[in-house]
Amino acid sequence: MKSCEPLRLSRSLLEALSRQASASKREVVGFLLGVGCRALVVFPMENLASSSVEFLANPLDVVAAHNLAEALGLELIALYHSHPFGPAAPSPKDVEGMKWWPMTWLIVSAQGARAWRLAEGKAAEVPIELVA
Repeated sequence: MKSCEPLRLSRSLLEALSRQASASKREVVGFLLGVGCRALVVFPMENLASSSVEFLANPLDVVAAHNLAEALGLELIALYHSHPFGPAAPSPKDVEGMKWWPMTWLIVSAQGARAWRLAEGKAAEVPIELVA
């Protein structure tokens, strides 16, 4: 896994993520699959935590995402999740999670979407580039 900088995605993909996030009072979670740093496919996963302040991705979904990416010749380029009642900035628990999932994290909230990666133990913002 690697960190993408900038994270490239289409406006329609970002809008789909925003709709998914705003439709739930619980955190949503999933992977973005793509090539290089360009996101092409959204892969939603079940949040076993059923919480508005944390997520626990279903391990079966994680395996399915890896299998789909391999079948399509894509990579897992980012993990996304929502903050239903907070900003699109990593919580302390998110920063801990970034140690286990060292890739770009896209956080979607009512205030918008921002991407992050772990740098020297701290969250560093990653630019998002909207592409056609």
